[in-house]
Amino acid sequence: MAEMTQGTLHPGEARHYRILIKSVGSAPPATAAALAKGLGLPTAAVISRLYRAPAILVDQIDKPTAQQMLALLSEIGYDAELQPTSSAAPDLAPLYDVAIYITEARQLPHAVTTLANFGGLSEADTSNMIMSPPGVVLGSVSEATVRAFAEQMGDGVAIVSSQPKTAHYHLFLADGPSLVRTRIIEAITEAGIPTIDDSGLIATDLDHTTAQTLWQRYQASGLLRIVNRDFLRFDLVLQESQGSDDPTPQQLAALEQLAGVPVELAEAVFRSPPITLLEAIPHAEIVECMAAFDAVGLSLHAELITFQNLGLQVLSLSDQAVLQRTLEGFGLHQPGSNLPRPPFQIPGVMPELQARILRAALEDAGARIAFAEAA
Repeated sequence: MAEMTQGTLHPGEARHYRILIKSVGSAPPATAAALAKGLGLPTAAVISRLYRAPAILVDQIDKPTAQQMLALLSEIGYDAELQPTSSAAPDLAPLYDVAIYITEARQLPHAVTTLANFGGLSEADTSNMIMSPPGVVLGSVSEATVRAFAEQMGDGVAIVSSQPKTAHYHLFLADGPSLVRTRIIEAITEAGIPTIDDSGLIATDLDHTTAQTLWQRYQASGLLRIVNRDFLRFDLVLQESQGSDDPTPQQLAALEQLAGVPVELAEAVFRSPPITLLEAIPHAEIVECMAAFDAVGLSLHAELITFQNLGLQVLSLSDQAVLQRTLEGFGLHQPGSNLPRPPFQIPGVMPELQARILRAALEDAGARIAFAEAA
């Protein structure tokens, strides 16, 4: 930074200023280390201030230095502001955890690159974060940072932010030694928490304190998973009608307007329960969605898909060699061996997001693909 001389103070003008970071904007994360070095601060402290904006980056500096620093920050891409130190300091911003969900499978490469650039991580690490449900990728950041992240991520990627201390949590119990599982379930019951099953999703809607207490006690077991319910996603499945066998005009309109069913197919969909109407709906939207259908006499069931495993079935293909190379690239076919004649199922199952991404790749290779439920 070039040397600056102290200017003449005008009557009533403040002697000292601060730099307020309002948002990380489009600034690359690598600049945080350079800023920390220039300010003589720990890099971790500077990163915390940047990603918890609005926050004071530096305080008690003269106006020429502050103006020069502000220009530099703006040039880098930060949204910053010059303030007299006599003005009120900003309140601490609420902090959020952030999860993303790839709604358009072909946007995965863009999402990986964007997150890597935003968070200063390797693409391998960011890919693992995105592909590991429920896809939590940022922690303890401000609303301004969430907005900046969403702007950079763009379309095809859904972003959900949640305040961890006010959120509610679901408990999931994995397979493992029966003695350990029994102890965990007994502890949950003794804490006055109703259990709904003895494996998988076992309890719902715990507050932050209760969830953290259980996590700290049983995290070493590797069996208990505590998930912020705001990050869970559900398919909404039409159930059999309890009324007339014939749909009403209001029901057909709801299928068209709320679920996007083509008008010419609405009656056939009504007569084909159970059938999925809406996919990957976040928890916060479920009640409103189901109420809108219920208002016209359509019953929906919410099925958790966040940890769902799916298989893929090849119904037809246009070029066996191209499809074979694609499967080999994913490690799903032995080189040198021929593919079966369609229809055939690709061996194994995979998490829902991975299945959608693979389906997109296989469709791009000229195949017609259907999901298959895990056995």
